[in-house]
Amino acid sequence: MPSPKPGKPLPDTDRGGDAHTSVTWSERLSRTWILALVGAALYWMSLPPMHLPWAGFLASGCWVAIIAKDCPPTRREYWSIWFAGAIMWLALLQGIRLAYWPLYAGWVALSLYLAVYLPMFVGMARGLHRWHVPLPLAAATAWVGCELIRAYFATGFAACLLAHSQIPWPWMLPIASQFGSYGVSFVVMLIGAILYQWLSWAIWHRHAWGPAKSQRFFLLNSVDTAFAVGIVLISVWSMRSHDAWIDSQEPIKPLGTVLLIQENMPTQFDGSQEDMILGWQKYERQNAMAAATNASKGADLVVWPESTFSGGVPWLDSEEHPNSPPQLELSVSDLGQWRQQLENKLQRIYGPFMPKETKFLLGTDAVKFESGKALRYNSALWFDPKNRDACQYYSKQHLVMFGEYIPIVSSFPSLLGMIGLGQLEAGDRPMAWQLSTGATVCPSICFEDVLPHVIHSQIRQLKASGKSPDMLINITNDGWFRGSSILDHHLNNAILAAVENRRPMLVAANLGISAWIDGDGRVVRSLPRMEPGSILAEPIPDGRWGWWQDVGDWPARILAIVSCLPFLVGLVSAFTAKRKSD
Repeated sequence: MPSPKPGKPLPDTDRGGDAHTSVTWSERLSRTWILALVGAALYWMSLPPMHLPWAGFLASGCWVAIIAKDCPPTRREYWSIWFAGAIMWLALLQGIRLAYWPLYAGWVALSLYLAVYLPMFVGMARGLHRWHVPLPLAAATAWVGCELIRAYFATGFAACLLAHSQIPWPWMLPIASQFGSYGVSFVVMLIGAILYQWLSWAIWHRHAWGPAKSQRFFLLNSVDTAFAVGIVLISVWSMRSHDAWIDSQEPIKPLGTVLLIQENMPTQFDGSQEDMILGWQKYERQNAMAAATNASKGADLVVWPESTFSGGVPWLDSEEHPNSPPQLELSVSDLGQWRQQLENKLQRIYGPFMPKETKFLLGTDAVKFESGKALRYNSALWFDPKNRDACQYYSKQHLVMFGEYIPIVSSFPSLLGMIGLGQLEAGDRPMAWQLSTGATVCPSICFEDVLPHVIHSQIRQLKASGKSPDMLINITNDGWFRGSSILDHHLNNAILAAVENRRPMLVAANLGISAWIDGDGRVVRSLPRMEPGSILAEPIPDGRWGWWQDVGDWPARILAIVSCLPFLVGLVSAFTAKRKSD
């Protein structure tokens, strides 16, 4: 349908369906633009750095007001919604640009792409509402469908979900143990839409509608309200009942003592060997200080963040024995010197903890020579001083686009080198290891915990192999983002990952924010950003079952399919009509 010409009067039924009221095209566009912009501003307020949970509900109401219009949005209105979304994402993700100068382009490109999901949400929700799905359910279904699609499409991006706005309100978070982060987003959008409906009825429709229509509206909206309130009350009850159960038990033995190390290692793509060695030395000093500070309790496990152990000498995993590593830029001249430097570094980090049976989880690059090639991985090295020949490592499975690989360009290592990136390979399986206490830990690296299905899949695979993890550990190097709100967004994902899987989550982050999170998503301890320090965490087991642990994001997938049905049916109908006309 062609867009109306400016100045042409249009029926305006947004204020009670008064047929005698009309607005021009420009006035209607202005209203849509204002609603979209206010909604975008409120959504930004609901997330870090402001993090005001109530703003998430109000943002939802603004966007639902656009969906509720009787006249479908014109092409220009959809463009205005996209533009408001672009401004919102540019503000939310501005910390990306701090990592490296090429990422200014990545920051803009990612923001413009993510903005597409806002007009997509409006179109999908209107399609469902035309199929007589109640407006709150249509909006909540379409929103979750869009979140699920962006969590998978183009390697996925599930940061800054609507659910993350509720982190300061822990009584909303237990919903995630049953339906994941998408379940929390569903409830927030549902409540926002219900609030809009009640407000619009009270201001505009109450006197304009007849008794029959008002009664039908009152009945349907009361059912929606009771449904939303019921979900929240069950969530609150589940959290409080668990607290009461904990209080009634004998003291629960912790899974172990885990020492999280945080320092401020310089992080830059074009950093020199001297910079990397300096960073390693900082972590060595902080490691010794943490050992001295916690000598009375000791530590079952010491965790260093992503990439901090390398110091210019990555871990060597090689069944082949080439005379020299010519494909790598290293501070060693031969493999013998390489191995000796690794041995010296390991002795220096475990020395302060001897003679205790302390194990280490160290963020490092790992290099494996295979078929004459040097394969480099972003890894977490498991080191046991008592069993030094059994070192294993987990290699990051989900690489970050534009940070660790670039589509097409990554096939040409020389091009990657020109912009300061190295060739990285993806790991092929999750790993889990046992502490001396018998507890099993499962590592993830960097932004892997941003994608709920990645952590869920890893836990399912480990459970199937008889290695069900008792706690999750994320090691990350967030020094790229210079203390910006990207650190808070990342921590929010770790919090909901803990709730979804009902397992404590420990985060060791270079530059911050390192944290000890329990199975309810409560941050027991955390370190300030950009400050060195350590956390001695004593996480307790959390054996609660949640639907998410078995079915994962399948409910959200179903909602995504349902959201797309009106578009697909319309597409098939248009194609069929065209074939008949031909």
